[in-house]
Amino acid sequence: MKRKCCVAVFSLCCVMIAESALAQTLFKQKKYFGPIPFNTISVSVGFLDGPDMELLAEDLDNWAATEGRNGYDYFELFSTSPFARVGYERQLTPNYFMRTSITFGYLEATSIGRYVSIGDLENYDLDIRRTFKVYLFSMEGGFSYYFLQPEVRQATPYVGVGFAAVVPLARLDTESSIHETGEPFPNPGENVSRNSFQAGIHGEFGLLYYITNRYSAGLEGRYQMSQSTFYTHGGNSVIDYAGFTLSMNFNYHF
Repeated sequence: MKRKCCVAVFSLCCVMIAESALAQTLFKQKKYFGPIPFNTISVSVGFLDGPDMELLAEDLDNWAATEGRNGYDYFELFSTSPFARVGYERQLTPNYFMRTSITFGYLEATSIGRYVSIGDLENYDLDIRRTFKVYLFSMEGGFSYYFLQPEVRQATPYVGVGFAAVVPLARLDTESSIHETGEPFPNPGENVSRNSFQAGIHGEFGLLYYITNRYSAGLEGRYQMSQSTFYTHGGNSVIDYAGFTLSMNFNYHF
């Protein structure tokens, strides 16, 4: 259902962009403000949908089931997550802009499981609950093309592409308890973290409305791609951050 909603919003935005690019603005002769400045600071808030950690979930489930552990580890995969962006934009020509930004996303997935912990002196039948969290930061740069030259009281569609330096901070936290008694069981080896530095790319489209020569607001959709690896139990799994973001943008021009 969430994916269908994203596709519907994406299609609606494409129609709005096409209509705006072809139609003349109703307010073309009503300019109450001066020229729009070349520099822009923007703040965006929205959601991110699409990243997955299916390979890690499969690896942890297989680990719990093999080598005498006789268990399982069932994960819920990443759900739709919050997304935020702070950016700077510089107008290079009437239609071309340079963009830089810092973005943040938060991803979380949980699991329930059970397995036999094989020790040197005694084995323990454990219930486990895992939480896998990723704090996803990125520093981005790119270029945008505006189909209409920015003017006050005009809706302007645009598209853009860019690259990113992506920093995923990944954490796997595990709570363990003895199955028969529910007593907490210390299991620090099951808590794992990994930070990395990765490359990414993205493409975006949006519709921006200039309220005055200083303020504008709009809607932006973007598809981004990057990935990292997460090491646990002697192996590594690919975490895929490819996904679609939809956000509201609020801009100040100076």
